[in-house]
Amino acid sequence: MPETRCGAPTRAGSACRFPADQCPHEAHARAREELPGPERPSSPAGVIRERDLRALGWWLIEEALAGRITPPTVSAVNRMMHTLLQLGPAPEAEELALQEVALRGLLMHGVPPRTPEEWTRAAEIFDDEALAEFRRWGAPEGAGESAA
Repeated sequence: MPETRCGAPTRAGSACRFPADQCPHEAHARAREELPGPERPSSPAGVIRERDLRALGWWLIEEALAGRITPPTVSAVNRMMHTLLQLGPAPEAEELALQEVALRGLLMHGVPPRTPEEWTRAAEIFDDEALAEFRRWGAPEGAGESAA
């Protein structure tokens, strides 16, 4: 199994090539701690169910570099991922994107969500602090409470 490299950015802009556990640069250790990597799934089953090609790609890279997947398998999965990307977004994804644009347009003009469906969509996109702010804007009585 290949060694894990430090990978912290050097002054030249490239990644440090020292093994992570032997890197002599204290600043690199701090940089690695400050920049957490994306969560990598231990198996692709979850990302496949969620249709998350980005997470699947990172998983595939990690497994290939560790030597746990053969190059022909990596090539086949990569080709399937490419084919899926060529299909474009699903029709329902376009509808969800349009709903989000409309909701953000309302919010940009200081108008809180108006329907329970808009409140549900806002709860999927924004955190609790933002939702509280939207309610403060004077949503009609009962519009936000049922979906929040």
